[in-house]
Amino acid sequence: MADRKPVLAAPKCDSWRTLVIPPVLREMHGAPLASHAKPRAFLSVTNGPPLGADFDRYWYPIRDGAKERDSGPRYARWAGPEMPAVPEMAGEDIYRLRHWAKAKLDEAADIPRVAVEARMGHELPGVEGTYSEVTVVMEERIVEYLLSGRRR
Repeated sequence: MADRKPVLAAPKCDSWRTLVIPPVLREMHGAPLASHAKPRAFLSVTNGPPLGADFDRYWYPIRDGAKERDSGPRYARWAGPEMPAVPEMAGEDIYRLRHWAKAKLDEAADIPRVAVEARMGHELPGVEGTYSEVTVVMEERIVEYLLSGRRR
């Protein structure tokens, strides 16, 4: 917060990174980004960053699903499409989504630990961290695994 207003800040531990994502996710993120001239894909209902958005109103419908909302012309900004629930996240705390994503990648025995940890923004300690690098092939394997939905 600055002057009682939410502000964008650097990620925790300055863990800036670029992620390779499946083409389907690129398309899904591209649609909201193309719908406005703002630099971020996801906005609050008032077309600003979701920093000060009501957490329950913003995130829980994404997890639990929501009926279509038609609020009439006066409150059109509160209207929204029907959203299906995400069954795998039923009852889970939203903040655990990062932990859940790591657990899913850990299920794939053939994805190197360095690639999983780098995707989470972590650095491996010691010699393993010093001499390990994430390769394009490792990133492609993560994308392949995420697309397949297979559990090994």
